[in-house]
Amino acid sequence: MTAATSARPLIAVQGLEVVFHAAAGGVRSVRDVSFTIGKSEVLALVGESGSGKSTIGLALLGLHSPAKASIAGAIRIRCKDGSDLEVVGASERRMRRLRGNDVAMIFQEPMSSLNPVHRIGHQIAEALGTHRSMPRSKAWARALELLTGLGVPSPEKCLDSYPHQLSGGMRQRVMIAMALSGEPALLIADEPTTALDVTIQAQIVDLLKALQERTHMAMLFVSHDLGLVRQMASRVLVMYAGEIVEEGPLPDVFLRPKMPYTRALMLSRAELGSGRRKIEPIPGNVPNLARLPSGCAFHTRCSHSLAGLCDVKPPALERAAQGWLVRCHRWREIEADEA
Repeated sequence: MTAATSARPLIAVQGLEVVFHAAAGGVRSVRDVSFTIGKSEVLALVGESGSGKSTIGLALLGLHSPAKASIAGAIRIRCKDGSDLEVVGASERRMRRLRGNDVAMIFQEPMSSLNPVHRIGHQIAEALGTHRSMPRSKAWARALELLTGLGVPSPEKCLDSYPHQLSGGMRQRVMIAMALSGEPALLIADEPTTALDVTIQAQIVDLLKALQERTHMAMLFVSHDLGLVRQMASRVLVMYAGEIVEEGPLPDVFLRPKMPYTRALMLSRAELGSGRRKIEPIPGNVPNLARLPSGCAFHTRCSHSLAGLCDVKPPALERAAQGWLVRCHRWREIEADEA
């Protein structure tokens, strides 16, 4: 069950499950996740650390090692040539053609994604040669054009630099340039502002927003920062303990969240100019995915939990309104009480 975005979405995920192999048995990091992303749409994926957000992003590109994780469900991607590809079970050769060309990803920490022994120009040119079959001279010129368009000061100097010689913000711009080099239809931005100061965060978000508006590429924006999400997305998918707990239009979900976990996220964020003096932290911790509590995974931290119901029966993902889904036994009661 998912909120539909179009008759033929760019990507359709159905019943996705990711199980990591462990000595004590399998750990279900992602459970029965379904969603779609339409052409030119920006979908935000939010939740605390450990909720499964990055795991989903890696699964979309088939980047989980079969020796470490098992993937079940369906991930169908509409490629730029008009064909459809089922990612689950696809060959590595086919996935290499998809990555960078149809779907690209900006990873959390660029320093761990860039090769420390090669200059920036070499790495961007290599990506262009792989995905666009460009000769080296044209690839180098295009790399310079990409960095210039991303607002990199002294782009020629940047091309001749090694990753460690650049600031965090510049390295992130380089990663964005590499991701955009194949002109993908879908960009997965996985916590693209992690470890950057707030000024650089704002610059990167503004940059991504401008690029999306100019190129009309779809985007999966993964973040725990709700302030950044509000600037980027039109629709939001809230994750908790590996499953979707709420999904809907971003303005509606942010203004009138129905799932208690989403409400708690809203109250736990700092917001300048909101007039709210106190940040309310969410009590407790995210549960261990290897030992999830019975019933609703959030019930041990939820102020609306009802004994005999929430701690016994797992809630289903219900339709609350057109394009709005919620996973909670008591959302109707909570809403009625507040009304």
